[in-house]
Parts: sequence; structure tokens; C-alpha cells
Amino acid sequence: MPASYCVENAKSNRSSCKQCKTKIDAGDLRIGTITPGPGDYDLTAWRHLACQKMPKGVSQVDDFAGFASLSSEDQKKVEEWVAGGASGSGGGKKRSAAELEEVAKMNPKKMKGKELDAALKDAGLSVKGKAEKQEAMNEVVERAAIEARYSKMTLPELKGMLELNKQVKGGTKPEVLERCVDGKMYGALPRCPQCGGGILKVVYKEKFGHGGAGKLSCPGYFDDDVFKRCSYKADTADRLPWQE
Repeated sequence: MPASYCVENAKSNRSSCKQCKTKIDAGDLRIGTITPGPGDYDLTAWRHLACQKMPKGVSQVDDFAGFASLSSEDQKKVEEWVAGGASGSGGGKKRSAAELEEVAKMNPKKMKGKELDAALKDAGLSVKGKAEKQEAMNEVVERAAIEARYSKMTLPELKGMLELNKQVKGGTKPEVLERCVDGKMYGALPRCPQCGGGILKVVYKEKFGHGGAGKLSCPGYFDDDVFKRCSYKADTADRLPWQE
């Protein structure tokens, strides 16, 4: 029997995200993957909305049980997530290198109201206030320029950059690319200040506007052949200068 999916606001802070391994705070949006259990009950694996990738065969919000019960604000977040293909890093559609280069050429200061609103909407953003809109668009343009440049690099080249910055190198090219773009924009993630072994992981609630601050946690590390767990969690970290 194939899996089914649901969405809801976490009822407590007792569940953990199967992707990033950190707690899901009470009230946060979470996506549940429901599979048959060994008995006459189902098992649900929870993930942050920002951590969940779009399940195969799912293309609309009605495919998620519980969507109708969400607040209008949370429904909009889920709609933007679905429309963006659920890349795992927030709203906005996946852009080609050519499209990214076009965005990188934009000048937010010269963009008029409707043009600016359309560009922000295309990036999956809903922002109020002229100054706030320009600030958000500046970030969109900066990210597009970095992503366009890095997307032309090969996977070994991107992994080499991560190694140079002492970051986690594993994953597919989209995952490695995202890590490099994040590092270039906000700085390299440091080692855990508690255990000194693991490299911190970060999860953002939104793709833009966070300034590099999010839910930080230590995934642990291997000491020889022994895995050392770590419980460190924080909201901010002193990022390190990014090297290319």
C-alpha cells in the first residue's frame, strides 16, 4: 500500500523531524508520511515543511489530509511550497541557470511597484512595505547571482569548495549546491561549540529573510569508528568567512 500524506501544526514539541533530526516546535507546520504499521495501525514520520521534499505522485494541496483545517496563513505557506516543487528550502520555483542570470541582472531600486511585486511573487515571497520589498528583492538577486555561478560548477568542484570550508560534502548536486550557496551568502557553519566534533546543521523556516539564522543543531560525529551523539541546539551561530 503506497504512503499517504498529511499536514498540520505540531500539537507539541515531542516529535522530531526525520530529515534534520531536530525537534519540531509546537505550532510549527509539519508534513506527515503515513505508512501501514506491522499491526492494525499506521506509522507517521514527521518532517518540517522546509525539510520535506515533494512526494512522488503528489501535485496539489488536496493530496495532504488536514490542509483544510489550517489557518489561511498556513494554507498559503503550503500552497507556495507545493507550487515551488517543495525543494526543501522554501517557496519559489526551481530556476534554470539562464533564468537565474536574468534575475541576477535585476535592480530592485529601479523596479516599480507591480514589477517588484511580480518578481517577489515569482520567488515565492509575499512582502509588505516598500523598503521591506526592496530589501527582500536585494536578497533574491544576490542569491540568484551566486546560484547561477555555482550551478555551472561540477559536483566535484562544489564538493571541493565544501571541503575547503570544512563543510559536509555528501549529497546530490542540488543538495551540495544549496550548501555552497548558503555558505557564500551567510558564511560557513562552524563546528559544534559543545562537542567540538560535529559541524552544525541549520534549518530555515523560510528561504529568504532569515539572515542565516535558523534552527541549528549538531548531528554528532565519528571518533574513529564510534559515533558520538550530541544534543546541542541553538538559534544563531558565528558563521565563518567563506572561501572559494
